[in-house]
Amino acid sequence: MFDLVKWGILIKVLPWTGLFCIVKLGMHWLDWEPWAFDALTGALFSAATFVIALILSGTLSDYRACEGMPLQIANSLETINDTNQTIAAMYPNYHPQLLQQALVDVSRSILDWLKDGQEFTRVDDSIDRLNPLLAKILVLDSCSGFVNYIQSEQAKIRSLTRQMRGNRDTEFLGAAYVLLWLFLGGSIFALLLIDAERFSENLTVSTFMFTLFVYLLFLIEDLDNPFQYDGKSSVDVGLSALESIETKLKS
Repeated sequence: MFDLVKWGILIKVLPWTGLFCIVKLGMHWLDWEPWAFDALTGALFSAATFVIALILSGTLSDYRACEGMPLQIANSLETINDTNQTIAAMYPNYHPQLLQQALVDVSRSILDWLKDGQEFTRVDDSIDRLNPLLAKILVLDSCSGFVNYIQSEQAKIRSLTRQMRGNRDTEFLGAAYVLLWLFLGGSIFALLLIDAERFSENLTVSTFMFTLFVYLLFLIEDLDNPFQYDGKSSVDVGLSALESIETKLKS
């Protein structure tokens, strides 16, 4: 329950909440709250909620698509290794360690790129280094289709890593942030200007609404880059599948 990663977004939001409370208190003491909650203000909050829900839904959809990519890569690596072991069982003079080590290099290059910011060219190079090893298999067995099967998994790994690169380097909904900031800015401005009969109730509700709006904004920004791994994001896609297959291949 007290996992700091889970609560990371809220921890980032709380200083802004404190600043909002200070500004709200100052405006109340200065009597700078000329608005009353009416139908127009309610329409503004409803529009802001709709925009947040729309953008959050789209970002979640893209995040879900990215969430399975490391697992698919791990499955392809394991499938290639299974085929590699099958070939070794069929041909005693075939040494599977070379291809197995190359698969370890592929998984390690992907992890280094994602977690340590290494160049993506290392990923491409590690995938390309499978080709000479496949040529050796083709010399041993040119009829069973093992090489074609491995190449299809190799192509899948290459496609998935390039999709991950595109998702990491671009924003899913870049233009939509303009609309999001516009409505959130208007809603927060309205929260500061709205007056009520009981200030304590006004402050409490306004603070909760501000915290909700800013929390959802930070959540959308985190979801928009699911392969961040810089210690600042709370919703990065898990890499346990890749780490597990690397350990299995090494053993």
